[in-house]
Amino acid sequence: MDERDAGWEMPTAVVAVAAVVVWLAFGPIGPLWLYVLGCAVVLAAAKGGADRVAALLRIGPESWLLAPRWTEARMTGAGFLIFATVAGIAGWQADQEYQLLSDLRHHGRRTDATVVKISDRSEEDLVNAVTARYDTGSGAVEAYIDVPSTSATDPAPGSLIPVVFDPSHPTEVRHVAYLDGHDADGIRDGSIGTGLLAAGFLVGTVTVVVRTKRQARAVEPGS
Repeated sequence: MDERDAGWEMPTAVVAVAAVVVWLAFGPIGPLWLYVLGCAVVLAAAKGGADRVAALLRIGPESWLLAPRWTEARMTGAGFLIFATVAGIAGWQADQEYQLLSDLRHHGRRTDATVVKISDRSEEDLVNAVTARYDTGSGAVEAYIDVPSTSATDPAPGSLIPVVFDPSHPTEVRHVAYLDGHDADGIRDGSIGTGLLAAGFLVGTVTVVVRTKRQARAVEPGS
């Protein structure tokens, strides 16, 4: 890998982090591979301007952004950024879910919703989510609702599912099976696990930076 190629590791990591942020923060509106493909297209389109950007920023060949000796530090740093970002977003999502479930348990209104269509299935062809219609007292509302994935309780269009919704925000709704917070626990545990990975990459980054600086000083003239 030459210096010009090495300089693309950090931009690649930044774009990857941005893709993960969009995918997690706004919901998986499409498969993750589409986001990865989009990143590749963006990078390919931007690569032609790399030299101009480097010249504008006056990035020299010995800059940590480009120098080959900093390759390992860039890679571990990119790993830290990616895992820390995912952990932060997952933790935020878990906190929001806990708050919503607490509100629904204390102030929510329970009703039966009519399944309009199947919105998502698992790889085992079990129903993961449905679009359902329910009466809020001030009119009918349709919402995307996650449902438990079991063959014994797979809903079908026209069937009823028990839900709890927020009277103040009727589209805030959950299947009663998720009111115990078990689903949010999974998100929280994932955030903790990913955070530990981020911590490992942070320690690795610091270690590599210190080692690289020592090696650089050792080869300096007069050292």
